[in-house]
Amino acid sequence: MLNTALIIGLGIVCLILTVLALIFGVIALANNKPSKFLWLILFLSSLVGLILCIFIVVRKVAHAVQDYAVNAGDRFEAYSDSLNGGLYHSSAGKHEISPSSPQIKVLKSYLAANILNNEPEEFYSYAGFKDYRRFPLRYPFSIHTLYANSPGELYNEVNVKRFDENDNGEIYLDISNIVKIAFDRNYLLIEQEVSSTRTDKLIKHFLLFDFETQKKEEASSLPQLIKLARDKGYGGSDTLMTLEQYHHLF
Repeated sequence: MLNTALIIGLGIVCLILTVLALIFGVIALANNKPSKFLWLILFLSSLVGLILCIFIVVRKVAHAVQDYAVNAGDRFEAYSDSLNGGLYHSSAGKHEISPSSPQIKVLKSYLAANILNNEPEEFYSYAGFKDYRRFPLRYPFSIHTLYANSPGELYNEVNVKRFDENDNGEIYLDISNIVKIAFDRNYLLIEQEVSSTRTDKLIKHFLLFDFETQKKEEASSLPQLIKLARDKGYGGSDTLMTLEQYHHLF
């Protein structure tokens, strides 16, 4: 396969021949010399060669830029993972969580004895693919996002066998626009940011989700959400974290 330097050199030769063929072709045409057809053929051939060389070089540069961007993204993710102790890593676009992650141990401690070790291990380890992110909570619930820093949606994955497939039996729980969370073994505290038709600002909503009943209750403010959760026996943190902060727990 021709390398880029050789193609550029060939393109320069084609450019020179194109210019020379044009000049001498015009002279031959003005003097009505028989060689005018040879110069015309040379001009057209050189022009085609020049265009082809330019196309190949541009395509190579575009592919190189694309590869660099992908590799830079992988290097950045690898660097971020190293800051997290290497427990979260990416390979060929697939994001995975190490079984030794302390947060996985916390999630498993929330399960009843009859459920623990019966859930798919991939529920904890599979964290998404490329821009798609998945954040496991207490089994069988998880939050999905299309991009790393975008709001999430809550799913029940009790019927999921393969987590790296689309339409795999996951159940959307009609809770979206999730930007912050806190939870314990029984309750998930949710802060949402919802767009409004009356203003450009995002409106905050607060929900309390019961892992056992899968029912949700609304609260008018964060303090009311905390109070509602505490009154029901919630024993987790009063501080809600972003999905990015939750990601770093792994």
